Amino acid sequence: MNAQRKLTTNIIDHRADLTTGLSVAHARIEKTFLDGGAVLVSVMEILSDLIAILDRMAGTMDGGTADAAIAGMRKTIEDLARLPDTEQQRQVAFEAMAEFCKSTDNHLDDIRETIRYLKTFAITVKITGAGIAEFSSFADEIRERIQFGADEVGKFGTYLETMRQQLGKARNFSAAILKDFQATIPEIIDGLKRNSALVGEQHREMKQMAAQVKSIAQGVQSKIASALSSLQIGDITRQRIEHVQSTMQMLDEYLNSDEGRELSQDEVDTLKEAVAVLVNAQLEETTTDLQRDCRKIFAGISSFADDAARILSLRDNLVENTRRGGGGALQLMERDISKACQLAERVQGSSTDADAVVSTVTQTADDLLRGMGVLRSIKTEIHYMALNSNLRCSKLGDEGRSVNVVSAELRVFAEKLESPADAIVSDLQQIETAIGKLGLNESNASNDLSQPLRDALAAVTGAKTEMEAGMEDLAREGQAVFSRISSAVVKLDFENELGNVLDECCGLSASVLNGGSIDVASIGEKIQPFSNRIYKLYTMAQERDIHAQYFPVDLATAKEKVTSSSVNDDDDLFADALF
Repeated sequence: MNAQRKLTTNIIDHRADLTTGLSVAHARIEKTFLDGGAVLVSVMEILSDLIAILDRMAGTMDGGTADAAIAGMRKTIEDLARLPDTEQQRQVAFEAMAEFCKSTDNHLDDIRETIRYLKTFAITVKITGAGIAEFSSFADEIRERIQFGADEVGKFGTYLETMRQQLGKARNFSAAILKDFQATIPEIIDGLKRNSALVGEQHREMKQMAAQVKSIAQGVQSKIASALSSLQIGDITRQRIEHVQSTMQMLDEYLNSDEGRELSQDEVDTLKEAVAVLVNAQLEETTTDLQRDCRKIFAGISSFADDAARILSLRDNLVENTRRGGGGALQLMERDISKACQLAERVQGSSTDADAVVSTVTQTADDLLRGMGVLRSIKTEIHYMALNSNLRCSKLGDEGRSVNVVSAELRVFAEKLESPADAIVSDLQQIETAIGKLGLNESNASNDLSQPLRDALAAVTGAKTEMEAGMEDLAREGQAVFSRISSAVVKLDFENELGNVLDECCGLSASVLNGGSIDVASIGEKIQPFSNRIYKLYTMAQERDIHAQYFPVDLATAKEKVTSSSVNDDDDLFADALF
């Protein structure tokens, strides 16, 4: 009896030790894998930083920078090369407009002469119609219209003189621009062609070397992602330990329940022994799985060291080659584009002044057309006023004959305004056509030619600055990658880090066994609800298989819950493995 009591006491002590050991193992595994996951994530992040630096360096003059800047400069080169011809065409247009102004001035002299005759006839109407009351107001009205026409002719002449002066100024501007184009454009074109090709070639070499470093870094990232996925063994192990702890707790709860009290002492001993064997089996397999996967993880992580060494070597080559070639090319291009910007801005300043003159000439031409419209309306009014006078004179008979003769002359000379007016309108239309040919829009010589060069200069200056910063970042980050990976290889030796923590738990669980019977067949029906509750804890098929070796399970009631939870738990395990 005393021996039995002593054995029971020892088992209780061993079980308490097992409970403590499981808690310690759970905590150590959780911390070790959390720390390991954090180390892997930190390596992943530092590799991402390295790749970002490489992308930034490759993109410094890539896509929207290098190719776009060079393409923009090439477009500018084409625009600049066309400028001399464009300016020559502008010169021709100005000459043509000057000729049309001269022709218009001659026609305007004809209109002035006709207006003088009209004034004379208006005075004659006033004199001849002095004795006829109804013609007194008519004579005053027609004199006013003719005088208004004379005033408009004066304004027209002023506009015409203004245009002549504006055209003279425009021709001078155009000549100066043409001379500046001829002196500066060849130099700009030669420099841009030479340097754009140089930077493009250097950039292609840099991209190839950066791509090699990036490829290795991405390969390491892929390995880390695989390692992070493998870390789920830590979470699986923690859960299996929790299931063992829950199994032991559920045994105590069951034995203290009404169902448990119905068992005899022999049945209780058998149940305890069966649970102890189940716990030991679960721990043995958990330990085996953990140690096997830890060795696999460490083997994969150890290969990082070679990759880190290759990254370091390629980094050194990239830094050296880029500093030797790319930096000088970018500095040369920055200098030449800056010079080209200054030349283009001078060209642009002169061109803008010429465009302003052309715009003024255009406005003056519009004023002339409106003035000619007014003259035509006055001509029409004089014509109909004279015609009305003829009709009224016819009714007066001999009394209105003299006025009738003068009114007829007014009509004849009013019609003489039509021919020079038509000629002037034709000249003005020719002037408008010449202005249109100047191409006064965003694609002509007045376009901001320096803007693409300024954009290119900003891109190249930014590229040079980024390249210098990138070299410093790459040197620093490459060393950091090497150091971090080397440190990770040591820290992620989980098997060595965890030591024999689970082996100790297996030893403690074995010490709980007393060698008694574990055949629960005779009490299977009684303990089946208890067995089912434990069975539903499991998230791994291995756990369920081991359980089924020692305890009966009502699969009809347990399987549906276990199957649905297993799918969800597997997803949760993978997510938890990433910590």
